Amino acid sequence: MAAFLTVWLIPAGSGAAGARTPAGDALDGGLASQADLSSDGLRIGEEYWLSLPQVTNVSGEPVTVFKARFVGGLPHGLELIDRKVVSTEDTGGYGMGLLEVKSPGDDVTGLPERTDTFTVTPHEPAHWYHKVRFRVTGPVTDDTSQCRFWYRQGPVKYR
Repeated sequence: MAAFLTVWLIPAGSGAAGARTPAGDALDGGLASQADLSSDGLRIGEEYWLSLPQVTNVSGEPVTVFKARFVGGLPHGLELIDRKVVSTEDTGGYGMGLLEVKSPGDDVTGLPERTDTFTVTPHEPAHWYHKVRFRVTGPVTDDTSQCRFWYRQGPVKYR
């Protein structure tokens, strides 16, 4: 049985922040944040890696990213198995889209967890990006339309 997943990787905008963590504007998701990826070949019971956008620091100060999550979590039909921050050096660059776990192209599963926070230099793309591993448990009822990043710039934390 196959499931269908549509992925829109849109960083949550400035209206999404609460009073305790203000919205920031130092990070940009680039082309990946505007991607509309879909897959009707997901198989129930199988596991996949999904990349969140590789962020670029569009500000003039360093940014330390310490968390990334899908807004509202994964939709019904997907079970979160793992999260991992990977280096573009280990994966041969940024890998956008879905990757079946333990497939011939799976260059993520065996990688060690090197970091959970990383610094992005001013006006540069990050050398690290987040991936989530999920299992398809049934028909997918929604999409992963937005993700949010938590970061620190100087002494102030943003999301």
